[in-house]
Amino acid sequence: MSLFTFLGLRQPKYNRTSITLADLLHRTLVTGLAALSIYGIYLGYSVHEHVMTKGKEVCRRCHSHLHGALM
Repeated sequence: MSLFTFLGLRQPKYNRTSITLADLLHRTLVTGLAALSIYGIYLGYSVHEHVMTKGKEVCRRCHSHLHGALM
């Protein structure tokens, strides 16, 4: 199944129905929201990794200062 078939843009000529504007707008909206969801998941993971890396750096500095002061 091709993308055109999935979107309803390619059908046999004898059975072809025209796509209404409402149908095209709905498909555009659904596709855009799916892409936005995938992008949001990527950003959430990216920010999580960045925050965890910075937190580990702060913990290392804090522990090194504590161990240096105790000795």
